[in-house]
Amino acid sequence: MREAEIKRALTSHLESSQACMANLFLEELELNGGEVRADLVDVHEMHCYEIKSETDSLRRLIGQGSRYARVFDRITLVTAERHLKKALPLLPPWWGVMVVPETEGGEFKLIRDAKPNKRHESQVLATLLKRDEALSLLGELGLVRGWKSKSLYLIHAHLADTLSVDELRNKVRSYLIRRAEGTDHAEPDLFSTAL
Repeated sequence: MREAEIKRALTSHLESSQACMANLFLEELELNGGEVRADLVDVHEMHCYEIKSETDSLRRLIGQGSRYARVFDRITLVTAERHLKKALPLLPPWWGVMVVPETEGGEFKLIRDAKPNKRHESQVLATLLKRDEALSLLGELGLVRGWKSKSLYLIHAHLADTLSVDELRNKVRSYLIRRAEGTDHAEPDLFSTAL
């Protein structure tokens, strides 16, 4: 299966196996200004699913993984069977691993469950927010004054310096949930009154 087919099948699999909660997924979620994109993220769980299809290479896996470890609560590699032997030694033991079905409609095979990640970094967490979301968060904190014209890089850095890792994790998660739900992020009144 190609990556797009795997994403569809994986989304359906996750929705059926976790029926107790409405899943919200974002595809191609950007970190570090688009330097890295997470294939599929369950934003309720902040669980990243990195997909390696039959035709993919594992070359970028270590670089991607080190960045994902700074923002996501759990990470699972979803890989074609042919990559499994090479991939396992590259992964930290807390990563989950699933094998892609060989045919569409087949079952995903869980090799190991993802464990909680404790290595979040505020500077990278903040980069998950788009400009309107980051400014809206500064507005919530009463700190938007003087920041509307600043670069997104500086806004992210300011948020990372202002909030604890746990506070930022919770705020970022709530903004990603809103994004996945398709609800509005920014509240115009915040900008007009706080500037």
